[in-house]
Amino acid sequence: MLKGRLAALALGSLLASAALAGCGGGTSNSASGSGKDLVYFIFTGYSSPYFAPMATAVKQAAQYYPNLNLKIVNANGSPSQEVTDINEAVANNAKGIILNPVNGAVTSAAMHAMKQGVPVITIDRDVNNPKGRKLFIGDNDHQLGVEQTKYAIKYLIANKVPKPWNVVVLTGTPGSSTAIDRAAGAMSVLNPYVSNGSAKIVLNQTGQFATNTAQTVMSEFLAKNSHVQLVVAGNDAMALGAITALQNAGLKPGKSVFVVGADAQPQSLTDIQKGTQLDTVTHAPFVEAYWAVEAMDNILQYHVNPPAKYAAKGLIIPMTLVTKSNVSQISGWGTPKTVPALPYGHASSHKVSQ
Repeated sequence: MLKGRLAALALGSLLASAALAGCGGGTSNSASGSGKDLVYFIFTGYSSPYFAPMATAVKQAAQYYPNLNLKIVNANGSPSQEVTDINEAVANNAKGIILNPVNGAVTSAAMHAMKQGVPVITIDRDVNNPKGRKLFIGDNDHQLGVEQTKYAIKYLIANKVPKPWNVVVLTGTPGSSTAIDRAAGAMSVLNPYVSNGSAKIVLNQTGQFATNTAQTVMSEFLAKNSHVQLVVAGNDAMALGAITALQNAGLKPGKSVFVVGADAQPQSLTDIQKGTQLDTVTHAPFVEAYWAVEAMDNILQYHVNPPAKYAAKGLIIPMTLVTKSNVSQISGWGTPKTVPALPYGHASSHKVSQ
């Protein structure tokens, strides 16, 4: 009798184990064993407030794409950490990676992931080789640099600011596509005026896309030369640092010197209203990340790849030049009330949770 009971218990245990395995207790696409497709969202991190809306967008988008298990990974602004995170995603059998590159140094890791059959979608910043991703979603950073600078030049001319104009150019994270392209766009506008003697670049230096760094760089320069008419900052964080440095040096932003930025950072929108910042350009990092989730869902659930025109040139987020005339209509970071549908595949628009 005892042997019979032991045999029955053993059989019951075996059947229970088999049942668990059949319900997802064995190998799974997800780290949690849920059977969902594991997708890593690896981004620069929270060190700059600009990137926070991306993580928020991924969290909000998750509710509409229940087949995805979205894992948010903060690279803390470190390219080497981001490479480690990409390799970890591949090792953990991730089915996709949404990547906000710190800079171009992560390109090889992204290409390795693609070779392993893990689709990569880059947002905001791109990798250096298109073979490292299926799709880039972001703004046209060269055009952004053109727009912010072109408006500034028109303003200087219209307000008859005496020439030559001394111009400071503050660039972003060295090696990042964003910094390179925005600076190139700005210089394409400035160079003709430099050539004809109307403008002089008195400083062209990285501010690392950071407020404190930009303030330090600007303060050190102003201690030697306070004769500046225009500051072209690659983002609003640096514009804010430049404005503080100018004020500390006894100068009056919006009166004797003019500062332009990009990203529609909330404080910069306030400064534009006050007149201490001349312009910014918004392109909605929230939408970039939201569309990336939707694009990944198309790839994994419906086997719909990005159309060739987007795969080659990127899916470009619309930009808006923000000045005192329209700033009241713009929300922080350019986040819309409703995210429009991804412009291809299985897509729909969704309201943004406040």
